[in-house]
Amino acid sequence: MVLDGKKFFKIFLVLLAAAVIIRIGVGRLNRIQFGDGIALIQIDGVIGEGGGSALIRSSGSYLEQLQTAAADPKIKAIILRINSPGGAAAASQELYQTVLRIRQQGKPVIASLGDTAASGGYYAAAAADYIYANGSTITGSIGVIMQTTNLTELYHKLGIDVDVIKSGEFKDIGSSSRPMRDDERELLTDLIMDAWDQFVEDVATARNLPREQLEAVADGRIMTGRQALEAGLVDAIGTLEDAEQKALELANITGPYYIQTYQEQPSLLGRLLSIIDSLVPQAGLSLRYQWI
Repeated sequence: MVLDGKKFFKIFLVLLAAAVIIRIGVGRLNRIQFGDGIALIQIDGVIGEGGGSALIRSSGSYLEQLQTAAADPKIKAIILRINSPGGAAAASQELYQTVLRIRQQGKPVIASLGDTAASGGYYAAAAADYIYANGSTITGSIGVIMQTTNLTELYHKLGIDVDVIKSGEFKDIGSSSRPMRDDERELLTDLIMDAWDQFVEDVATARNLPREQLEAVADGRIMTGRQALEAGLVDAIGTLEDAEQKALELANITGPYYIQTYQEQPSLLGRLLSIIDSLVPQAGLSLRYQWI
């Protein structure tokens, strides 16, 4: 039988429509999730302030993912996979507080530390119900850092004069156009130690550790996962798979379950800019819970 052009075109359209319908149906079937859910939230790279520099990973996206998972009744537990040297102090602290709040509301949170989970990265993990680290994970670095740059000699060589009009003696603290005064250094040291005290207090509370015991290793030192286990900073040496099994245990999941992954995919350029941003001094002064 020979088909004319019109009949052939009609048959082609019918077959095409059928293929599209089948494809949509299969796609929807693949998205059907059976059983209880476990959220997997991945914290990667330098932790930045929400709404801050576009060159670093904003804590806001992580907070949104955590809040979404916490509010989803199908999600019975949350796994945090952390590969981060830390970052901005307030952003790291906010992650800690959000994780702790979810934990207190009764939804288990398990932290799985990857290659690096130091300073602010560990801060976020400390609020979890249970923490796994690999034996060679770089973690710890409980401390605070602030950096300033004195460019006085460079300005002089370039013939640059900086005139400052200020409302108070500390208003231009950290200025690169002059050396830091002793009273300014004392003020900033007090500020840093207050932020350190908050860091130590939060970790000691979340980990149920005597403060004196924690202070012995809260001098900014980094440590391996195995050393962190000995210090009480993590609960066990284990992998992401171990964290998954712990999530099943703590959430009392015995039947079918699925993993719901939350992850942004930064571009290669974004990753490179993130590295550069973490190395270049920021404008003004900023507290960092960060291993550098």
